Amino acid sequence: MIRNYICDNKIFHSRIKPFKNHFEYNVLSIIFNINSLNFFKKIPIFSVNRFNIFSIFLKDYAIFNDDLYKSVINLIKKKFKTKKKLNIYLLTSPRFFGYVFNPISIFFAFNNKKLNYIIYEVRNTHQEKHLYIKKIKSQKKVIFHTIPKKFYVSPFLKMKMTYYFKIVFKKKFLNVKIDAKSKNSLLLTGMNIKFYDFNSKNLLFFGLKRLFSAQKTMLLIHYQAIKILFKKAKFYFKLKNKKINLSYS
Repeated sequence: MIRNYICDNKIFHSRIKPFKNHFEYNVLSIIFNINSLNFFKKIPIFSVNRFNIFSIFLKDYAIFNDDLYKSVINLIKKKFKTKKKLNIYLLTSPRFFGYVFNPISIFFAFNNKKLNYIIYEVRNTHQEKHLYIKKIKSQKKVIFHTIPKKFYVSPFLKMKMTYYFKIVFKKKFLNVKIDAKSKNSLLLTGMNIKFYDFNSKNLLFFGLKRLFSAQKTMLLIHYQAIKILFKKAKFYFKLKNKKINLSYS
């Protein structure tokens, strides 16, 4: 079981085939219990649903309907009919002076310290998002599972691929690996996350250390796309998508 933390998050992307390309960057992230938001009242430089130096707006997540916790529970119940009481934690990056870009945010749903469900909320640069909702059966310390790709995220990745996940929880550390594979393509990605106490001091320290990380991430994505074009990578055009979509596995 985890609790509210500030996260120093190192992200990497490494294309192996049909060509090689690697880059990595660091961002400020947070992980918190979405059903215990009063905690944030203790942090004067952080707000929920209003502007501050750091903030989150709950309407940005899931298929929001007045209450984020109920919205996520409804998504889970839509397929899995669970009656368990779940503690749900969200891993995401906060807004900095109102701006953020989250390529992926992750909901972890626990019951009695056991991880029951994971929801991967994936966004592309076209302001679209997809929710991959996965039931977790294994309770081992290292969690492996797969999900078929259903969402356009890059013009250099075909749609017919499979994601291979590896999740490792430790006391002050979380490792998330997501590898996209097909017969002729292999992309290795991941997040190496260190947890720190959630307080104003740590938030300001890592916020300044990762200053404008969201803007840098957006620039880096487009810069890497230009590099990949020069490597003569095959370009896959985006089909029309719904603004929000979801799939279960």
